[in-house]
Amino acid sequence: MRRVCLMVAGFALVLSSQAQEVPTSTPVPLQRSISTSQQFIVYYQDKTVRARIVRKLEDIKGHWLKRLSLRDDWKAPIIVRLQTLRPPNYPRISTGVYESDSGELKIQIDIYEPSVLQSADFDIEVYAALCLEFAYRNTPLKAGKAFTKAPAWLVEGLYEDSQSGEDGLPPGLYETVIQRGPSLKLESFLKERPAMMDATSRAIFRAQAMGLLRSLLSLPNGSVSLATYLSQLPSVSITDVAPLLAAFPALEGDSTRLSKLWVLSMANVSATGRINPLTVEETHKQLTAILDVAPLPDPKKPDEKVEKGPSALPAIARTDEGRYILKQKADDLLRLEVRAHPLMRPMVAEYRAIVSDLALRPKKNVKTRLVQNGELVAAIVGKSSEVADFMNWYEASQLQTPSGTFTEALQSPLSDPPPRTDAMSRYLNDIEARGW
Repeated sequence: MRRVCLMVAGFALVLSSQAQEVPTSTPVPLQRSISTSQQFIVYYQDKTVRARIVRKLEDIKGHWLKRLSLRDDWKAPIIVRLQTLRPPNYPRISTGVYESDSGELKIQIDIYEPSVLQSADFDIEVYAALCLEFAYRNTPLKAGKAFTKAPAWLVEGLYEDSQSGEDGLPPGLYETVIQRGPSLKLESFLKERPAMMDATSRAIFRAQAMGLLRSLLSLPNGSVSLATYLSQLPSVSITDVAPLLAAFPALEGDSTRLSKLWVLSMANVSATGRINPLTVEETHKQLTAILDVAPLPDPKKPDEKVEKGPSALPAIARTDEGRYILKQKADDLLRLEVRAHPLMRPMVAEYRAIVSDLALRPKKNVKTRLVQNGELVAAIVGKSSEVADFMNWYEASQLQTPSGTFTEALQSPLSDPPPRTDAMSRYLNDIEARGW
């Protein structure tokens, strides 16, 4: 018996010594970044990616505050987490409401695929989270309970409004909207589910949603009324027309006024800025922003240098979500091509062709095309800058006194120029006489 006790004690000593030799590892805390407004908290290991997300979040929030004429009086924080694993049957991105240990609410956006960050889905989800936080500021909301999301037309319209700006719709989309006719039924439109649509139908829905949004904002105190409607979401149905119309006193007694404004708004946003091209500098700035892409760093190769910009497109194409990203970039380049400066338009078209080719054949060698196109862009931007510098220098240093060259012409009485008799002028005069 004594020998058994000694053996048990010996085993206990060995086990205790082995337990002391094994180091205890504490879990590495997730790295985070907080936005300038302190409403957004982004969790991810890569600092560069976090910084880029934070800037984009604040840009989206700035547009949202401006369109609704709101002050930044947020109450609930919005958490953005990039997850490394995507559970089966989970969406690419989702939003939920959670309760912290102190009992305060927080809204959390979970991203299960990094490619979502470079798509419209991310912007729309952020707009939805901002609207959700605003709607429930004064209404108690318990974690785990059902909540009312912002209407699809509102968040999709806000996204399209931020992308279109003053440029209007792309010509192809404008033509498709016109072909569908001007009749817009508000009752059925509020019940649409854009997440279930194909790409073309969803683009048309966004264009119509932007038209509805701008028509409501054009009413007297439109932004205030829209904010009022948004604050009533916890107690109304987002597919019901009555609460929406009731929030806008300017529509009282005239149910057809909104339909007329909506059709007019569609025509305005479709034709706005169609003939005003961007400058070389503006085109280059937007092109740089579109092609400011980079694949996420490989955790297995932390020291490997990650390419950025156009040269990163082939690497992105070979990732799992590459086709999704390139499709978004092709759409953005098409928008830019519509209003690009004539000197820059061929280069924008070439980038769009490269992106489309990579989406179809990810392993295609486009390195030479990217280098040549980048050199052309740099040459045009550099020459344009030199011309602008010379014109500024000439105007500042060489035009000290009037030259007097045009004094006589300016002092002579104005008179109509003699009619032109060349063949082209006669042809145009004939067309004008026919009433064309």
